[in-house]
Amino acid sequence: RWLGQSELKKTTLAMAFSRRFAPVMAFMLPMAGAFSTPATATLSRSVGAAGARSLCMQSNTEAPKGKLLVLGGTGFVGARITELALERGYEIVSLSRRGNPTEGLPVTATTKGVTWRTGDAAKPEEVEKVLAEGGFTGVIHAIGMLFEGNINKYASGSRSVPREGATYDEITRLTAFNAAAAAAASAKNGPVPFGFVSAAETAWTFDERLKGTPVEWMHRYLIAKRAVEGKLVDEYGAGGKLRPVIVRPSLIFTYDKPGKLVPVAAFWLGNAIGLPFVDRPVTLDTVCKSLIVGVESPGESGIFDYKGMDRLASKF
Repeated sequence: RWLGQSELKKTTLAMAFSRRFAPVMAFMLPMAGAFSTPATATLSRSVGAAGARSLCMQSNTEAPKGKLLVLGGTGFVGARITELALERGYEIVSLSRRGNPTEGLPVTATTKGVTWRTGDAAKPEEVEKVLAEGGFTGVIHAIGMLFEGNINKYASGSRSVPREGATYDEITRLTAFNAAAAAAASAKNGPVPFGFVSAAETAWTFDERLKGTPVEWMHRYLIAKRAVEGKLVDEYGAGGKLRPVIVRPSLIFTYDKPGKLVPVAAFWLGNAIGLPFVDRPVTLDTVCKSLIVGVESPGESGIFDYKGMDRLASKF
């Protein structure tokens, strides 16, 4: 009732909270395995030499929507994108260090109509080789990690373990830059649709303050995300080579583990009372559906927050 008396009071309270509780909210990001942040997709331990294993199990039906390249297609977000895109009529090529999907993924992607490739998107030639096959109607980048090191498996929805020494710059920025460059080079009939899973927290203006705190990793994580957003929008988008579709989810969750939704509830409440640095959590399906619809819709381009994702996902 007090908050409803004036927007000024609401804004004042929100700004006071932002100074004190932003580090707390950042610390809560990895608390539950029932949800994932945008950085918990793939780049797990390699299962063999890059490109050495490729399992192609094509469906007998033609893919009317065309062919999508999903980078990180065996991860928490990527596997669901693969599954939903198949339902929508796409043929899928998945490139990840895992190669084939492993047992225990949070979703079980159908294998018909998917070509599973083992490869490292941090090596530009491996992405170029796949895109050189031609016929792709779009690219979706769903590679990432929340934590540097083995601890990532406890926060990752797919139990992804980055290779030793992996950094946010390599896993997020380098893989996305490689994919964007290869996709732009393949453009022949207009800009190539390019989906990227970013993070709502890239809009923060105060993460420099996280340096020297237990959540300093969040600052490094956001630097990598911002670099990719800038590259896609300011260079490739403005240059007409790519049509970037960038989604900015905060917490990504599923309803199948309700006992672990405490951090989701905290973020939901923070957004409801107007904290300027807290976006409403979104479901895994909302993120994935919004990316697919955005990539296939010529009129959609730019950065989409949770409201934008809701709008796109409703058209799936």
